[in-house]
Amino acid sequence: MERGLLKRGENVFLRDAYPSEVEDYLRWMREGEWKDFDAPWEEMDDPQEDLEKRFNRVFLEEKTEPRKRAIITSPEDKPIGWVNRYSKKKHHSVFLIGIDICEDPYLGKGLGTEALHLWIEYLFENSDIHKVGLHTYSYNKKMKRVAEKLGFKEEGIDREIVLWKGDWISRIRYGMIRQEWNKTKKHYLR
Repeated sequence: MERGLLKRGENVFLRDAYPSEVEDYLRWMREGEWKDFDAPWEEMDDPQEDLEKRFNRVFLEEKTEPRKRAIITSPEDKPIGWVNRYSKKKHHSVFLIGIDICEDPYLGKGLGTEALHLWIEYLFENSDIHKVGLHTYSYNKKMKRVAEKLGFKEEGIDREIVLWKGDWISRIRYGMIRQEWNKTKKHYLR
Protein backbone atom coordinates (compact mmCIF):
# COMPACT_ATOMS: atom_id res chain seq x y z
CA MET A 1 0.00 0.00 0.00
CA GLU A 2 1.28 3.47 -0.82
CA ARG A 3 2.71 5.59 1.97
CA GLY A 4 -0.06 7.22 3.95
CA LEU A 5 -2.83 5.37 2.09
CA LEU A 6 -5.32 3.89 4.54
CA LYS A 7 -8.02 2.46 2.23
CA ARG A 8 -8.54 2.35 -1.52
CA GLY A 9 -12.04 2.29 -2.98
CA GLU A 10 -13.35 2.36 -6.50
CA ASN A 11 -14.08 6.11 -6.59
CA VAL A 12 -12.38 7.49 -3.47
CA PHE A 13 -9.28 6.82 -1.36
CA LEU A 14 -8.62 7.53 2.31
CA ARG A 15 -5.13 8.68 3.23
CA ASP A 16 -3.12 10.82 5.60
CA ALA A 17 -3.05 14.55 4.91
CA TYR A 18 -0.09 16.27 3.26
CA PRO A 19 1.25 19.57 4.63
CA SER A 20 0.57 21.22 1.26
CA GLU A 21 -3.18 20.59 1.71
CA VAL A 22 -3.49 23.31 4.32
CA GLU A 23 -4.69 25.66 1.53
CA ASP A 24 -7.54 23.27 0.65
CA TYR A 25 -8.48 23.08 4.34
CA LEU A 26 -8.44 26.87 4.75
CA ARG A 27 -10.71 27.26 1.70
CA TRP A 28 -13.04 24.51 2.95
CA MET A 29 -13.40 26.24 6.29
CA ARG A 30 -14.47 29.46 4.57
CA GLU A 31 -16.87 28.17 1.92
CA GLY A 32 -18.78 25.25 0.49
CA GLU A 33 -22.23 23.70 0.57
CA TRP A 34 -21.02 21.12 3.11
CA LYS A 35 -21.07 23.79 5.82
CA ASP A 36 -24.88 23.95 5.56
CA PHE A 37 -25.18 20.29 6.59
CA ASP A 38 -22.56 19.88 9.31
CA ALA A 39 -24.17 21.59 12.32
CA PRO A 40 -23.65 25.11 10.97
CA TRP A 41 -24.61 26.63 14.34
CA GLU A 42 -21.56 25.10 16.03
CA GLU A 43 -18.27 26.94 16.37
CA MET A 44 -14.84 25.36 16.24
CA ASP A 45 -13.65 23.88 19.54
CA ASP A 46 -11.46 26.93 20.03
CA PRO A 47 -12.58 29.82 17.80
CA GLN A 48 -9.36 31.66 18.65
CA GLU A 49 -7.18 28.85 17.28
CA ASP A 50 -5.51 29.71 14.00
CA LEU A 51 -6.93 27.47 11.23
CA GLU A 52 -3.50 26.63 9.88
CA LYS A 53 -2.33 25.55 13.33
CA ARG A 54 -5.54 23.55 13.73
CA PHE A 55 -4.90 21.75 10.41
CA ASN A 56 -1.35 20.92 11.52
CA ARG A 57 -2.53 19.71 14.91
CA VAL A 58 -5.49 17.56 13.86
CA PHE A 59 -4.32 16.27 10.47
CA LEU A 60 -0.53 16.17 10.63
CA GLU A 61 0.51 15.76 14.27
CA GLU A 62 -2.10 13.31 15.59
CA LYS A 63 -0.96 9.99 14.12
CA THR A 64 -2.74 7.47 16.31
CA GLU A 65 -3.63 3.94 15.29
CA PRO A 66 -6.24 3.74 14.08
CA ARG A 67 -6.17 7.25 12.69
CA LYS A 68 -8.56 9.87 14.08
CA ARG A 69 -8.87 11.57 10.69
CA ALA A 70 -8.19 10.89 7.04
CA ILE A 71 -8.37 12.92 3.87
CA ILE A 72 -10.82 11.70 1.22
CA THR A 73 -9.40 11.96 -2.30
CA SER A 74 -10.51 11.21 -5.81
CA PRO A 75 -8.53 8.43 -7.56
CA GLU A 76 -6.47 11.25 -9.12
CA ASP A 77 -5.44 12.22 -5.55
CA LYS A 78 -7.48 15.43 -5.44
CA PRO A 79 -8.53 16.13 -1.82
CA ILE A 80 -12.31 16.41 -1.59
CA GLY A 81 -13.01 16.19 2.16
CA TRP A 82 -12.32 14.17 5.29
CA VAL A 83 -13.58 11.51 7.67
CA ASN A 84 -13.02 11.52 11.41
CA ARG A 85 -13.62 9.58 14.59
CA TYR A 86 -13.82 10.39 18.26
CA SER A 87 -14.92 8.65 21.41
CA LYS A 88 -16.42 9.53 24.75
CA LYS A 89 -14.22 8.91 27.79
CA LYS A 90 -16.78 6.56 29.33
CA HIS A 91 -17.22 4.47 26.17
CA HIS A 92 -13.81 3.47 24.81
CA SER A 93 -15.23 0.58 22.78
CA VAL A 94 -17.37 2.93 20.65
CA PHE A 95 -16.15 5.29 17.95
CA LEU A 96 -18.39 8.12 16.79
CA ILE A 97 -17.64 9.04 13.19
CA GLY A 98 -18.19 11.91 10.82
CA ILE A 99 -17.66 12.82 7.20
CA ASP A 100 -17.54 15.97 5.12
CA ILE A 101 -17.33 16.17 1.34
CA CYS A 102 -16.07 19.74 1.03
CA GLU A 103 -15.77 20.14 -2.75
CA ASP A 104 -19.20 21.07 -4.12
CA PRO A 105 -18.78 19.32 -7.53
CA TYR A 106 -18.29 16.00 -5.69
CA LEU A 107 -21.51 16.19 -3.66
CA GLY A 108 -24.47 13.95 -4.50
CA LYS A 109 -22.42 11.38 -6.41
CA GLY A 110 -22.29 8.61 -3.79
CA LEU A 111 -18.69 9.39 -2.87
CA GLY A 112 -19.56 10.13 0.76
CA THR A 113 -21.26 6.75 1.07
CA GLU A 114 -18.22 4.99 -0.36
CA ALA A 115 -15.80 7.00 1.80
CA LEU A 116 -17.79 6.31 4.96
CA HIS A 117 -17.93 2.60 4.07
CA LEU A 118 -14.14 2.55 3.69
CA TRP A 119 -13.70 4.45 6.97
CA ILE A 120 -15.90 2.04 8.93
CA GLU A 121 -14.08 -0.91 7.39
CA TYR A 122 -10.72 0.66 8.27
CA LEU A 123 -11.79 1.31 11.88
CA PHE A 124 -13.09 -2.22 12.44
CA GLU A 125 -10.02 -3.76 10.77
CA ASN A 126 -7.56 -1.70 12.81
CA SER A 127 -9.11 -1.76 16.26
CA ASP A 128 -11.06 -3.97 18.62
CA ILE A 129 -13.97 -1.54 18.97
CA HIS A 130 -17.40 -3.02 19.43
CA LYS A 131 -19.52 -0.31 17.85
CA VAL A 132 -19.49 2.66 15.47
CA GLY A 133 -22.01 5.46 15.82
CA LEU A 134 -22.86 8.64 14.02
CA HIS A 135 -25.11 11.59 14.71
CA THR A 136 -26.89 13.76 12.19
CA TYR A 137 -29.69 16.28 12.24
CA SER A 138 -33.30 16.02 11.17
CA TYR A 139 -32.90 18.34 8.19
CA ASN A 140 -29.93 16.37 6.75
CA LYS A 141 -31.82 13.88 4.60
CA LYS A 142 -28.66 12.94 2.66
CA MET A 143 -26.80 11.81 5.78
CA LYS A 144 -29.81 9.87 7.04
CA ARG A 145 -29.92 7.98 3.70
CA VAL A 146 -26.19 7.27 3.85
CA ALA A 147 -26.47 5.88 7.39
CA GLU A 148 -29.39 3.64 6.46
CA LYS A 149 -27.74 2.49 3.21
CA LEU A 150 -24.64 1.42 5.14
CA GLY A 151 -26.73 -0.60 7.61
CA PHE A 152 -26.80 1.71 10.63
CA LYS A 153 -29.74 1.35 12.99
CA GLU A 154 -31.53 4.42 14.29
CA GLU A 155 -31.01 4.36 18.05
CA GLY A 156 -32.69 7.49 19.21
CA ILE A 157 -33.70 11.06 18.63
CA ASP A 158 -32.84 14.06 20.76
CA ARG A 159 -35.93 16.03 19.87
CA GLU A 160 -35.76 19.74 19.07
CA ILE A 161 -32.39 20.48 20.65
CA VAL A 162 -31.34 23.44 18.48
CA LEU A 163 -33.34 26.42 17.26
CA TRP A 164 -31.87 27.30 13.86
CA LYS A 165 -33.27 29.68 11.25
CA GLY A 166 -36.62 29.65 13.00
CA ASP A 167 -36.96 25.84 13.12
CA TRP A 168 -36.34 23.40 15.93
CA ILE A 169 -33.76 20.80 14.84
CA SER A 170 -33.57 17.28 16.26
CA ARG A 171 -30.41 15.15 16.47
CA ILE A 172 -30.71 11.57 15.25
CA ARG A 173 -28.35 8.95 16.67
CA TYR A 174 -27.34 5.90 14.62
CA GLY A 175 -25.23 2.90 15.57
CA MET A 176 -23.75 -0.27 14.15
CA ILE A 177 -22.26 -3.14 16.11
CA ARG A 178 -19.24 -4.98 14.68
CA GLN A 179 -21.32 -8.14 14.22
CA GLU A 180 -23.89 -6.20 12.15
CA TRP A 181 -21.13 -4.68 10.02
CA ASN A 182 -19.67 -8.10 9.28
CA LYS A 183 -23.08 -9.20 7.97
CA THR A 184 -23.91 -6.11 5.90
CA LYS A 185 -20.61 -4.63 4.68
CA LYS A 186 -20.67 -6.42 1.32
CA HIS A 187 -24.21 -5.40 0.49
CA TYR A 188 -24.22 -1.64 0.99
CA LEU A 189 -24.13 -0.81 -2.73
CA ARG A 190 -27.41 -2.59 -3.54
